[in-house]
Formats: sequence, structure tokens, C-alpha cells
Amino acid sequence: MIRKLGILAAVVATLAITASLAMAAITFHSGPTVTWNGDGSATATGNLSGLGNTPATAYLQITTSYSYTCQNKGGNTAPGQNSITVLGAPGEQLLGTTDKNGRSTLSVTAFPGTPASTISGNAAGCPNGNWTGVNPTATGAPTATLTIVQGGVTIYGPVTF
Repeated sequence: MIRKLGILAAVVATLAITASLAMAAITFHSGPTVTWNGDGSATATGNLSGLGNTPATAYLQITTSYSYTCQNKGGNTAPGQNSITVLGAPGEQLLGTTDKNGRSTLSVTAFPGTPASTISGNAAGCPNGNWTGVNPTATGAPTATLTIVQGGVTIYGPVTF
């Protein structure tokens, strides 16, 4: 009976520690802010604490939506109907080296993706599959999404700017 209670106590303690790690929260002392750079890239900055001694990784990804013009084999054009989302490769920063007491400085940059010059007529929302989507045009402003992951668990985000 005492042995079973000891095992039960160990299981409960392990669950409590795991839950406290999963519920650990970071605190931003400045930021996070995202600045759009002249080359279309974006940079997220900030100063945060609550990371402890476990490495974390910050990811920043730019998303842009495009519309295409539909063009048939005869060269006639019509507006496409579908919005196509293009993701850039995420910028990545290791936040493993903390300044003091789990505090770290964030500065991660991401670049936008490049849309395909042509896509299928079906993907572009053309009248039928005999058309091709051409001349991609950005629709609306791009967005940047920041996520911070620690030990395989998302501890911040995703937050879109």
C-alpha cells in the first residue's frame, strides 16, 4: 500500500512539473514590435523574460495574398476569382542564451515569398481549366506572424502583425 502511494505521489509530482512547464509564460519588457523594411522584409524586436535555462526559438513568417489574371490560349484575359496565399521562408532566432534570469533580446527578420509567375486556371479561379493564371498582383498588405517555441511547445503566438 505504501509503495503504491509512493508511485502515485511520483506520478502526481511529474504531472505537476510538466503542467507548470507547459503553463510557463513569457513577459515582454519591450515589444514585440514588427518593422517593415524597404526590401519587403520584416523584423520583429523585443526584450523578454521567462525563458529560464531552456532554449527557445522565435519564428517570423511573412504571408502575402495574390490575385492572378486569367488568360486563355487565344490571349484573352479576365480577372481571376481566387486569392492565392504565398508564405515566405520563416526567419528564425535561437533565444537559448539569456542575459540574466531567463531574459533575452529578440531580433528576427523574415523575407516575403515570391509568387509563381503562372498557375493553373483552376487555382486562379478562371472560367475553366483551359485558362492560365498570369501576372500575379498583391492584394492587400502582407502580414508577419511571430511564434516562439520552447521544448516543442508554443509559448507565444502565433501573433500576426
